[in-house]
Amino acid sequence: MFTEKNIYNHLRELGCCEICSVRYFCNKYIDLGDVNTYIKMNNIVQDKLDDEENNKKMKVNPCLVCLGLLQTESIDSILMDENLKVGLSYDSPVFTCSISMPACILLREHSMRLYLENKFPEFFTEGNKEIPLNRAWKMFVKASISKYLLKDFETSDSCDFAINISYDHKDDETELSSLKEMQPNTFQQRKIQKRKFTGDLFARKCVVNVLEQTNNDTFKKYYPVPPSIPTNFITIKNIECKQNPMYIAGRYIKLSRELSQSPWIIDGIRLQESSVQEIIFESITKLFNICEKDMKFSASGREDCDVRCIGKGRPFYIEIADPKRHLTKEEFKQLEKNVNESTMIKVRDLQITCKSDLSKIKEGEELKTKDYQALCRTKNDITQEQIDKINETGLNPFVIKQQTPIRVLHRRPLAVRERTIHKMDTKKVEGSPYLFILNINTQAGTYVKEFVHGDFERTLPNIGTIIGDEAELIALDVVSINLDWPPEITY
Repeated sequence: MFTEKNIYNHLRELGCCEICSVRYFCNKYIDLGDVNTYIKMNNIVQDKLDDEENNKKMKVNPCLVCLGLLQTESIDSILMDENLKVGLSYDSPVFTCSISMPACILLREHSMRLYLENKFPEFFTEGNKEIPLNRAWKMFVKASISKYLLKDFETSDSCDFAINISYDHKDDETELSSLKEMQPNTFQQRKIQKRKFTGDLFARKCVVNVLEQTNNDTFKKYYPVPPSIPTNFITIKNIECKQNPMYIAGRYIKLSRELSQSPWIIDGIRLQESSVQEIIFESITKLFNICEKDMKFSASGREDCDVRCIGKGRPFYIEIADPKRHLTKEEFKQLEKNVNESTMIKVRDLQITCKSDLSKIKEGEELKTKDYQALCRTKNDITQEQIDKINETGLNPFVIKQQTPIRVLHRRPLAVRERTIHKMDTKKVEGSPYLFILNINTQAGTYVKEFVHGDFERTLPNIGTIIGDEAELIALDVVSINLDWPPEITY
């Protein structure tokens, strides 16, 4: 005969803790964070079980299934761990938590399940499963951690702030060694693989696979059923508090012709004094005390050092790893002000964005168009006929073929790329017989410099072939990057 009372008291007599005894009721609606209420309301405890001798037994020994994970000692060790204090420095109002357990618990759970299926076969059927240990642990610890951190617990996977607690057990490897006897061929193969690859011989996935492959009789031959009472409590290996990355989006305007987008260092030698990235990072570090090593800079393409990027600027984002706090609208306004004190760059539209929106930058690299303005000169005096020829050619889209430019062959593979010139127009520069201004709208990825001077005929057609004279680029500006991201911000 089975009842919850029978199961509970039998498990307690074996050496299970209260929560493990209740989670084997297989009732997902019981609040395992407050099992005492359920036990009292349903009159589950036998009088003899609460005598002094049994209480002493449970105080001395860790639970034979969870190794003390669901006992009071576990909560005390979490709250006394110095690493949990780090969680107080995060401004998130909510938290979630996860657990990493020693693999020997898998053996103990498997052993207990086999025992109960034999002891109470009419209750412990294949479809009637106990509450998973990790779920029970969350219900057990969440209130105490919440009270300590002054944050609400959240079960959602979308929660940005997480606490991961890793546990260890002194006898973990000793207990797991029995698996070698159960499936010697599997572990011999694992041993061979370990010589080639780094990894844990008793990795959790391997333990699960071995248990699935091992029949009940073989398991019972090499491991006690029910599991024996352990002599050591589970211990905390590490507590890690971590917040999901924060993403800051914006646009930068580059006013200097002697500035790279990111640090330009070759063989340890700095080729540019600073960069767009470093100027922005410096302000973030000064304002919010965020280390540069915790930041990553990405942009929708890049311009050469000697090319300005004007107009509304180039879209970019910064990924900040494990941020302790979130930024307010006023702080973004102050950050823009600080960066814009630079004479080399300006920023605008700074804002928080979500990870899913970052794909728009990558999509834009392929789909967007760009507007350029180039100051060019010809070898001979430029004629009105040549100006008209450029304007006529630029009325309708046309395709050019570009071999990888000579100037970037050292870092890009040799290939021929087709790019579309959507439109272009030009006009003479007054007072100069050679100079003209070229306005051009192109497909992303077009090498505009090479379209002007031809790159030794590696780009065809080019301005030189269109006008029948050699053309040279004097200066180039990116006027517009036609990507509707991020949204404009008005302060």
